[in-house]
Amino acid sequence: MEQDATGQQEPVGVRERNRQALRRKLSDTATAMFLEQGFDAVRVSDVARACGVSTKTVWNHFPTKEALLLDRGERLATALRTAAAERTDVLEVVVTSIDTEIDQLDADDQDDGPDGGVLRSVQAFVRLVEANPGLRAAAADRFEQLVRLAADALAAQTGTPAQSPQNQILAGALISLWRLHLSALLHAGDRSLPPAQLRDHVRREVHAGAELVAVLVREAARRPDVGG
Repeated sequence: MEQDATGQQEPVGVRERNRQALRRKLSDTATAMFLEQGFDAVRVSDVARACGVSTKTVWNHFPTKEALLLDRGERLATALRTAAAERTDVLEVVVTSIDTEIDQLDADDQDDGPDGGVLRSVQAFVRLVEANPGLRAAAADRFEQLVRLAADALAAQTGTPAQSPQNQILAGALISLWRLHLSALLHAGDRSLPPAQLRDHVRREVHAGAELVAVLVREAARRPDVGG
């Protein structure tokens, strides 16, 4: 345990929740500012001031300005690292992580009209990334990081090399589900569905994709000698 500001011992679980809460506040505040003012117009110091923390605190949580906006994949990255350590089913981990992201929209979105507030923000976030070359490059780097983590988790699960053809192909397919959920959210939003229906649509898209990935997983398990 560590001491909090009052000198009291702070349980590790509480400390981690507080860290995650601050991280989310920083990312959410930065995202809102980027969407309102433009990515290039907002400085990291502006985000720090809006959150009542030092610029150093922001850098302690996020290594780059782009990372403030691209934090949505961090929970999946953490889940994949845990999957590698515990040798758990990687497809299940990825789908559960995406479902959690969708459920979080359910918890946060208090707007019952078409395209609720949080959903609008996510859609605007995707469009902002698509419109900024630097953010597109950072998003591609994030995607590649997730693919590497998925390959490592598959290697731990199957006892085969992370760089084997089947693990590389499966890792790319698994992380495509993450991209699919953002794409489905963006394009389904154009249909002006109520938030609950839109979220159900995104879930169906992701789970349909997961069924296809499951076929690849079963085929790879049936042919463990390929690329071994």
